[in-house]
Amino acid sequence: MKKKSWKDRLLMVWDILFVLILCFIVLLTTMLLTKGNSSEAFTGYSLNPLLLLGLIAALGGYLFFMLHMSLKSLRELITRFFEQNKDEKEKEEA
Repeated sequence: MKKKSWKDRLLMVWDILFVLILCFIVLLTTMLLTKGNSSEAFTGYSLNPLLLLGLIAALGGYLFFMLHMSLKSLRELITRFFEQNKDEKEKEEA
């Protein structure tokens, strides 16, 4: 089994922290949107338009970032695959 480099470990820690931060944001947003104190009975949710817009912007930014990085990685994979096959075909023809 191949040892992981420090860069791989750093990326793994970043991924874990990113997911934990997203979970925290979702829980915090839910708490902020919930109306009522512990002494009062729960009456339902009330939406604060600014918080809702902030949440939508954060989710949109996250989805844009993930889509951009995923497509970039996919393009690199496809390019490497076809370059490798092209090199192999050239060697076979020679």
